[in-house]
Amino acid sequence: MMHFISLIRASLMAVIIAFIVSSSDAATQYVDGATIFGSCADVAIQASTAISFNGVETHVVCGDVCISPGTSMTGISVLGENYTKQVNTELAMNCASDALTAYGFLKGLACTNLLADSDLSGVTLSPGVYCTGSGVFTLKATNLTLDAQGDSNAQFIFQMATTLITSVNTNMILVNGAQSNNAYWQVGSSATLGDNSSFIGQLFVQASITIGATVSVIGRLFAQAAVSFSGANVINLPGLC
Repeated sequence: MMHFISLIRASLMAVIIAFIVSSSDAATQYVDGATIFGSCADVAIQASTAISFNGVETHVVCGDVCISPGTSMTGISVLGENYTKQVNTELAMNCASDALTAYGFLKGLACTNLLADSDLSGVTLSPGVYCTGSGVFTLKATNLTLDAQGDSNAQFIFQMATTLITSVNTNMILVNGAQSNNAYWQVGSSATLGDNSSFIGQLFVQASITIGATVSVIGRLFAQAAVSFSGANVINLPGLC
């Protein structure tokens, strides 16, 4: 019965997302941030198999922490006021389904900017949908800058067939009106965020997410497998924190 309900929810989400593309602002509007998350709107972290914190204080400033269908959630030390751990609850099950639907939608968008170099180090990007021939994105050094060019609704979408890897001490910077809730990362396998780095955007990952020590995230972390933290991390949910 639960499987049948999940199928119905997935179908409804697919119908809703089918209307997300905006024809009038196609240059900067690819998704409707008000609907693409479905039941995950107030969720900071969603995993399907496990969520682990290594015991060093990690602060989820705001947003629920959900897992479904798995049940392993260990080590979380600080959770923002009015937000909770959700282990196979109705919210967690619904968010798992909706996050997968959103992942498929982002994956299906047409790439508008095929980059020759998969390394985003020192690069400034304007709004658009970005991909590479290798199916990989890296940030090996310094900063990635997202430039909204004065449009606070401008969106930045990154598509990866395989991996996303950011290195130690790298950062993401928003300029000229760019907003953290308008950056989306669709990752076909796994994502790794290096120690002492900062990450901006909503991260939809087919497999696992590994967060290095002292990483700060302004965005959401959704994984179809596990999410693991190395400690002293700070997670801020855009629009709520």
